[in-house]
Parts: sequence; C-alpha cells; structure tokens
Amino acid sequence: DITTAQKERKKKKEKKKTNEAAAGMETAAAVSDVKIEGKAKKIRMNWVKLVGLAVAAVFIVMVAMSVKNIHGLQEEEKALMKKNAELLQLKEELLLQLDNVNSDEFIEEQARKELKLVKGNELIFYFPDDWEAKEEANE
Repeated sequence: DITTAQKERKKKKEKKKTNEAAAGMETAAAVSDVKIEGKAKKIRMNWVKLVGLAVAAVFIVMVAMSVKNIHGLQEEEKALMKKNAELLQLKEELLLQLDNVNSDEFIEEQARKELKLVKGNELIFYFPDDWEAKEEANE
C-alpha cells in the first residue's frame, strides 16, 4: 500500500502545516500581546517619569521660593537693625537733652529768650526787628 502510505503522509504534512499555521497565528497573537504589553509598560513608565519630573519640578520651585523668602527676611533684618541703631542714637541724644533741660542754666536761658524775663537789677534795651535797617538808612 504505497499509495495509502503516501496519502497518509500528505495528510500528516497538511495537518502539520495547518498546526504550524495555527501555531504561527497564536505566536503572532502572543507577540502582538507582548507588543501591546510592552507599549502599556512604556506608557506606564512614561507616566511614572512624568509624575517624577513633576514632583521634582515642584520641589525645585518650593526650594527657590524658600531661598528667596530667606533672602528677603535677611534684607529686612538688616534694615531693622539699622533703624534700631538710629533709634538708640536718638534715645541717647534725647537723654542728654533731658539732662540739659532739667538744669537751672537752661531754664534761665529759655525764660530770658522766650518769656523775655530778667533778673531784678538788670536793664533791658529793646530794639525793634527793623531797627538796624532804619539806623543804616539814617546814616
């Protein structure tokens, strides 16, 4: 039965080709699934990288704002220290003036200038403000 054996071999070859074709389709499907999974992994990796980059950017912005704030506070501190030094100097001057105001000489001087007071045995000569101008015109 050579002919039957040949027919059986042909059937086996065809069956083998069909199985290989089916397996090839399954392999192609599996490969495409792997490609899809690979793309999904790439997309997930891209999202992870994007989120990581966004977090890093926010962190950098926050650090920059903190540095700017610290610098501004240092400048404000310098200005306040300068103002404090000026106020301390003014305080010292006012304390000296207070000591002077409480002295008898200062009180007497102010009474003579502002109130035009004199001691009991003193003479006062009063000249009007424009007396010098009139005196020069008469000469």
